[in-house]
Amino acid sequence: MSAGSPLPLQAKETELSTNQQDTSAEALRFEGVTLEFPGSHQPAIENVSFRVPRRKFVAVIGPSGCGKSTILNLAAGLLKPSRGEVDFNGEPVHGVNSEAAYVTQKANLLPWLSVRANIGLALKFRKVPKDERHERIAHWIRVVGLTGFEEHYPRELSGGMQKRVAIARALIYDPSIVLMDEPFGPLDAITRLKLQQDLLNLWEEQEGTLIFVTHDLNEALYLADEVIVMSKGPGTVRRVLEVPFERPRDIGSLVESREFSELYNDLWSLFKSEIDLSGAPA
Repeated sequence: MSAGSPLPLQAKETELSTNQQDTSAEALRFEGVTLEFPGSHQPAIENVSFRVPRRKFVAVIGPSGCGKSTILNLAAGLLKPSRGEVDFNGEPVHGVNSEAAYVTQKANLLPWLSVRANIGLALKFRKVPKDERHERIAHWIRVVGLTGFEEHYPRELSGGMQKRVAIARALIYDPSIVLMDEPFGPLDAITRLKLQQDLLNLWEEQEGTLIFVTHDLNEALYLADEVIVMSKGPGTVRRVLEVPFERPRDIGSLVESREFSELYNDLWSLFKSEIDLSGAPA
């Protein structure tokens, strides 16, 4: 399929026209955003525009170096656009976005703190009363399946368990938006599938807004309501695709369906034109 070919009905393209958008329902908006790092020969991203509706799960995919992590850093307020505007809840992002939780590729747990203390760190910073803090920590330890490991330290946990701590730490204070940068990338396949399903279940219960960066097309289609497809660098938005699968979703049964296979093939046809097929697979 050529880059300009229309996608079939299973992968309906989302209309980006501002005339058809209800801006009051937007959690995040990028409008003509370009970011240039000093000394770089080309922008990290260029003229990027998209909307993220409230209470939606949006995946961002694209080849290495296309600016996926840059998009998260701009949404978090860790970077400032060279041109264009990033809005969160209808207001320009100026400085660190304190309403955003950020789960990076590494768990980034504090090694001198226990599981309990790492999970409760955000509540402590927000001066949540001690009794309420302990109650919420205990709840999230149960939710992410770490009962019995409350006093363990990060070095005593597997990679998957560390990710569970990081996810609990991000969700415990009910942030307006959660940003995830390939959080399951380095994990083995079985652990990854389990955490994908766990994350999906948690998100469906929370009904928050989540932006999830991944190289994995399966992962994007398992999890997301919409998939933003980025071009190779300098990163631009190639397409915004709507994922039609109903919720709640079970990853095991979904991946075996004909509809999933068709959508995956359509997305791969679009994505493969943006990568160097002589190099490593996406």
